[in-house]
Amino acid sequence: MNISRREMLSFMGAMSVFSLSPTHLTAQKSASKILILIELQGANDGLNTVIPYRRKQYYRLRPNIAIERKKVLTVSNNSGFHPSLVGISKLFEAGECKVIEGLGYPNPILSHFESIELWERGGDGRSNPHKGWLVDPLEYIVERTNYDAKAMFLDEEGAIFKGGGQGFIGPQALRQRFYDDISEYSDLDLGINSSANQLLETLQRDSNSHKQKMASLSNKLKKVKRNIPIRGGALGQQLSNVCGLVQAEMDIPVYKVSIGSFDTHDAQPSIHANLLAQLDGAITDTVNFFKKIDRFNDLIIMTYSEFGRRASENGSLGTDHGMAAPHFLIGGPVNGGFFGKSPSLTNLDQNNLLFTTDYRSVYNMVLSRHFEFKQNPFEQYAYSNLI
Repeated sequence: MNISRREMLSFMGAMSVFSLSPTHLTAQKSASKILILIELQGANDGLNTVIPYRRKQYYRLRPNIAIERKKVLTVSNNSGFHPSLVGISKLFEAGECKVIEGLGYPNPILSHFESIELWERGGDGRSNPHKGWLVDPLEYIVERTNYDAKAMFLDEEGAIFKGGGQGFIGPQALRQRFYDDISEYSDLDLGINSSANQLLETLQRDSNSHKQKMASLSNKLKKVKRNIPIRGGALGQQLSNVCGLVQAEMDIPVYKVSIGSFDTHDAQPSIHANLLAQLDGAITDTVNFFKKIDRFNDLIIMTYSEFGRRASENGSLGTDHGMAAPHFLIGGPVNGGFFGKSPSLTNLDQNNLLFTTDYRSVYNMVLSRHFEFKQNPFEQYAYSNLI
């Protein structure tokens, strides 16, 4: 299906990732490192995901919704995974998954909208930056690489890249159908003798370079293999598209996807089990695909959510908005195991788990270790041995 010239030009603007500065046009190497962010929308219940099955207080707090000890997928002497996480438990046993315990931040906010905005911008509950936490660091990362886009979201939820301007694209990229003949848009040329004016000459050159870039992107998008089999419902489809883009050699360092809703105020056991099964299948199949194409050592998958759930169950077989929760880091560069201290089940703040690890330490790790950007905005939250 052809698109209109206006739609084409609009899409070209969104896809444009080159400034007029020549330094952005002399890339040194192809992008290699990949980060996949998986948002667990609605706030995942950490205690029923990574289960402290040896602690009696866990079963006292949750007499009706606690995971039976015999069903827990034990991965250590003290902790285990929800029975839906069979694939992720195997990744953990292989040393390819790290559980970061007690993630949270000072001055917690229990509003979905406000807290996810804070997580996606890197705030602390009192102040919040105006841009997504990856926006400025990606300027540094992509300057050293040959890239097609700085980041891409596949789930219609791109607020994490707020303030990013050019080079941040959404799922519309996969829905576009370019004309085969990019030269149809030759009216983008200035159409004058630019040699008489250095500025116009630069603009002419950049215009031609931009059209060449769009032609390259068009060819790569045509090579994207659709329907790579990834389990996990809507999340699986999003990750299937990510796998197709990577296989087509699209140079994009960051992808963002999501699954929800984890806002399990009632009837949590069945809903949570189903969501975690989808998450498990989607991550397992994605990891297997990256291994198959020999890109697993370039990959980190990171889960995140706006907050956790309260320590005790409520009266509706569910859990209410809470504070701290564990999250997963999975990938070839990851040094598997547990990191951080599991929150106390007795020292609670109005039935809330107290955070033990600042979530921004994960951002520092991803930027400093995975993307080799050590002097990043979150370096003050560094912990040793996080990966």
